[in-house]
Amino acid sequence: MKTYRLKSAAEVQENSTNLWEAFVTYLDSVYFEGAAELLDKELVSFEYNAYISCYGS
Repeated sequence: MKTYRLKSAAEVQENSTNLWEAFVTYLDSVYFEGAAELLDKELVSFEYNAYISCYGS
């Protein structure tokens, strides 16, 4: 059975920031340095959704 724990807003924000930073590092390694800023926003969104479905909490 799963257990659930309430998170504070600060914990959620910290997790989101860490997840985004990890995603940007991943994107830089797969594409090129600065890819998150230079690639098409729809592609970045697609990649982010795929990334969080695999690695998100």
